[in-house]
Amino acid sequence: MRISHPEASAMFAPGKIKKTIQKYRMLEPGDRVVVGVSGGPDSIMLCHVLHRLRGSYNLDLTVAHLNHGVRGAEAARDARFVERFARGLGIPCVVQEADVPAYCRENSRSFQEGAREVRYRFLEEVRNRCRANKIALGHNADDQAETLMLWLLRGSGLKGLGGMPPVRDGVIIRPLIETTREEIEAYLRNREIDFVTDSSNLKGEYVRNRLRRELFPLLKKNFNPQLVKTLVTTASIISMENEYLDKIAHKKLKTVLASQNENGAVVDCDRFAALPPVIQLRCLRAILAGLKGNLMRISATHLYDLMGIMAGAESHKKLKLPDGIRAEKSYRFLTLTTGLAAVTSPFSYQFEAMPEQVVIPEIGKRMTFTLLRRRGMAPERNPAVACLDADGVRMPLTVRSAKPGDFFQPLGMGGKKKIQDLFTDAKVPGAERRRIPLVLFGDEVAWVAGMRINHRLRVTGKTRRVLKIEME
Repeated sequence: MRISHPEASAMFAPGKIKKTIQKYRMLEPGDRVVVGVSGGPDSIMLCHVLHRLRGSYNLDLTVAHLNHGVRGAEAARDARFVERFARGLGIPCVVQEADVPAYCRENSRSFQEGAREVRYRFLEEVRNRCRANKIALGHNADDQAETLMLWLLRGSGLKGLGGMPPVRDGVIIRPLIETTREEIEAYLRNREIDFVTDSSNLKGEYVRNRLRRELFPLLKKNFNPQLVKTLVTTASIISMENEYLDKIAHKKLKTVLASQNENGAVVDCDRFAALPPVIQLRCLRAILAGLKGNLMRISATHLYDLMGIMAGAESHKKLKLPDGIRAEKSYRFLTLTTGLAAVTSPFSYQFEAMPEQVVIPEIGKRMTFTLLRRRGMAPERNPAVACLDADGVRMPLTVRSAKPGDFFQPLGMGGKKKIQDLFTDAKVPGAERRRIPLVLFGDEVAWVAGMRINHRLRVTGKTRRVLKIEME
């Protein structure tokens, strides 16, 4: 299709796009760029403009087109058109077909959600294959305005209202993000550049299409002729404020995390309660995103439920979240884990001779064992380090998880104490107890790692050699 109606629209200057590229530092000389091209006006203009800028930036371009497997002959037509267009510009073209409906069924996704996932995966595959460092997409200013409005209607925080970022992760770039649909049409019309029309964009059942065809014209006519420009500016301001708050939340998150790895996180509820609610929400989002890899199906209700558990008077509370995420409050700690990590497997490692180190993959920890002379040693106050009287230990050495009935004589106590009672007194969350290793010599618990050593094995004035154990 070619835009041929003679509207009184001035020729759009592609220099505006170059300013957007420079403003957000989208491109550097020598970049290798995969250009996502559907065949519609936005992606066709994007590809044409990047081709014109190829000399200025010494760009290496590759066109990528995905057939979603839903529009039959029309989709095949689009693929052929994109191949001819790329060939005419002398740009390599990669075309691939995917069964998006099948993917959506298998992964419980809506069509639009599934199509987006498949599309981004395809573009990333092409980027890796071409050894490219950027992926350029044709989202324009109208798309940005529609995105903000969609999130506003659905209910969203600042992240959603900030719209699509001009640059994401230093890889995804959107050079047309400040260019309106009208300007794109003018560019193609004045240069007599063809494009294709996706019939699904004309269907009224998609909310975005109804915004574009019904709500936006009404708002422009009766309230604000510069609606798109206003919403794009608003999204930009919100995005900057959101980025600033995210930086604050990132710093505060470190102060409230008692521990964290790829399978779980433990939050100190008392420290968390001292944060402003807006930062609390962001900290929880960051933790959950780290565990899930995304925030899909995590709603504001889930976040407020977690905040309620942490602020509540109950010392024990459990909550199930989407995709197998589990939350468990135990005393002043909230433990968030994936389904696979909800229960740490028991572990046990035994040695007949003193090792230099012991690696415990089940909990991602490592212990080192060093023999030292006592003379000149400074007192050790790090809870991750234990200093024992080396002459008091008896092999074999065992490093294992706690078992029911375990007991020992904690440093400073005259009698024995169950390990379970030690955990309870220290208010250690149930999920964390399974991750605390015990160090035993023979059948005697010498150290509950990170907590207490055995009173009998303490370093005294009579100690000649010290066994230093460090947990990392």
